[in-house]
Amino acid sequence: MISDLKFFSELNYFLTNNESFIVFKKPSYNKIICHQGTVVSGVISAMNGKKGFLFMPFNINSKGYLLTPKKTFETEFYLDFKINNQHEVSTKDFIAQKSSYINYVKRTIKDIDNSNLEKIVCSSNFSVKIDSSSIMAYFKNLLQYNNDAFCYLFFHPEIGIWMGASPEKLISLNKGLVTTYALAATKKEINQNWTDKEFREQKIVEEQITNDLSKYCNSIEKGALQTIKAGSIYHLKSVLKAKTKTHPFDLINILHPTPAVAGTPKKEAINYINENENYDRSFYTGYMGIIDNHSCDIYVNIRCAKITDNNLSVYVGGGITRDSKPLDEWNEILNKSQTMLRVFRQV
Repeated sequence: MISDLKFFSELNYFLTNNESFIVFKKPSYNKIICHQGTVVSGVISAMNGKKGFLFMPFNINSKGYLLTPKKTFETEFYLDFKINNQHEVSTKDFIAQKSSYINYVKRTIKDIDNSNLEKIVCSSNFSVKIDSSSIMAYFKNLLQYNNDAFCYLFFHPEIGIWMGASPEKLISLNKGLVTTYALAATKKEINQNWTDKEFREQKIVEEQITNDLSKYCNSIEKGALQTIKAGSIYHLKSVLKAKTKTHPFDLINILHPTPAVAGTPKKEAINYINENENYDRSFYTGYMGIIDNHSCDIYVNIRCAKITDNNLSVYVGGGITRDSKPLDEWNEILNKSQTMLRVFRQV
């Protein structure tokens, strides 16, 4: 354990010297861990048998990274309850994208009505200018505002900086026990009622994950449906547990991408996204976390942003079903963007 000052000085040193590293904090923990070491790149099948920190894209045919640590150090982080993290950042600069996104949602709803598609996750990204000399201050904001999320900063010279606060676990495996989440639906205020559309959206995710797990697992148990807070917004979530003798790489391959980030039926949803989204998701809706041959702790890469020089790209998306209302979906992605925009407001 080292001091806060020395910890962040080390991170700045890595950035200055173009050395790859990952720094992360698990949900509700006060320990921040940094791994710096050797990085290999490739598609997920090329990673099988290796161990370290995975950072993988949405597209299973695109290359990601696995960092095997040579140097590991940690510090402690404690919340400052005097800081107000509820301040909303203006999204007026994104209004030019409104009609494009709404039209995309309208087309998607029509295509769902005329096919066997049940759900498609329509996403977009928002670009803003930031001060790239303040990366560590931004990361401290991320930790302060998102204590209940998996918070991370990943740097590699080929892709720049990725930073995020994910509320969604893809999978954890420990001694044959699998844990995963079925997370979907969004609301801004706790006193808003969930609608039938939102309950159905979450159920679609739960059913698909259960079906996927059944290929490798037994004794699947579904926890009670609950409302959870992620940053400043709320979601529906159920926890699924199962037993397995399968290696973690096989489980990841069968689960990713979940209906929470792609849609259902899975294959058709992925094809639809690849054909209709007008940008590359890259590592947004991919996954990241610790893995070896027998265990893993992997999270879905949502509520995230990419930093290149002084340019910030914030990635957001929403689950579209035949009951979706396009304007509501636009407002939802604006609300979701606040999770990261708050982090990068003036420091």
